[in-house]
Amino acid sequence: MMRCSARFWSIAVVLLSALAASLPTLMSSLLRHMFTAPGQKPWPRGSLRLIDCGGVPAQPLNSAERVDELTRHPSFHRDGDAWVVSYVKSGTTWTIGLLAALTDHPAAEYSGNLQKTTRTFCPQPELPDLGWGDDGFGHSTDELEAWPSPRYFKSHWPSRDFLVPNGKSKFIYVVRNAEDQMISHWNQVWGMGFHYGTTDRTFEGGWDDFVEDWLAGNVENGSWFDHVAGWYSRSKDDPNSVLLVRYEELKTDTESVIRKVASFIGLDQPGDRKMPKILDLTSFERMKASDESDVGLRFMRWLGVLRKHHIRQGEVGSGELTLTQKQREALEQGYKAKLKPLGVPRNW
Repeated sequence: MMRCSARFWSIAVVLLSALAASLPTLMSSLLRHMFTAPGQKPWPRGSLRLIDCGGVPAQPLNSAERVDELTRHPSFHRDGDAWVVSYVKSGTTWTIGLLAALTDHPAAEYSGNLQKTTRTFCPQPELPDLGWGDDGFGHSTDELEAWPSPRYFKSHWPSRDFLVPNGKSKFIYVVRNAEDQMISHWNQVWGMGFHYGTTDRTFEGGWDDFVEDWLAGNVENGSWFDHVAGWYSRSKDDPNSVLLVRYEELKTDTESVIRKVASFIGLDQPGDRKMPKILDLTSFERMKASDESDVGLRFMRWLGVLRKHHIRQGEVGSGELTLTQKQREALEQGYKAKLKPLGVPRNW
């Protein structure tokens, strides 16, 4: 019996060890399946795993059909809608948290939790319902249509398709220093390697390839220069429908930005009691704690499937990674060609 028992436990240990070793791969495959819209056309250029949404590179949880559906039905927009729009990793989650706190929505208490906030407060219409309910990100168009007014949405889409001027929606466009955005973007792309196809790259070793993709517009939502140019122009042409917010201003004068946002979408100005509460609920420390306390995210980080946190540093000019002289010159060329003629301040 003793020999049989020892043999049993030896086999059990081997099997459990093999199962544990395979868990990260199994979880990566499951998450990739969960966050991939079926039947999408791959983006043909660059090194990242993206799809082609009518000429716009996008994350695989988007769908060309949903973008087309929203574009063909401008009646989707209605009076009172407010959108938080940005190029990815530019302060979107923070701005949504401020909006939740301004409107006294419960999402302000967990504003650092991207998935939960997207499901309960600020949906992203270009993401279809992939059948995972509150474990996913997207919504059906019926859900979005039934959402009570005023509706608050988020989007990373360029100024085109379903986000052209419509005379109803208002847009808060958040823009961030190009170099800081690029570094934060790479942290997300590398950190979610299962999603972007970067699991075989090291953090430092994959950086130059990512910069090349970024400069060529072969990252989600296309060229940063085109994205900023489109929304910046609208903020100047129609300031009543597009409010430009700089991430750096969010850092240095949060209270002023809160007041601008409230005024822009027709909310009462926060008083002496409410303003400190908003600042506390949306502080970096509170948002980071909300992100880190999520049990599912903690498990995936423990497995190594998620290699970075969604709320990381939130700093301006962190210097975590650097650009070569050639890369900086390409950044300058992009600015001079597309943004300087519009009067966009150079800020990096």
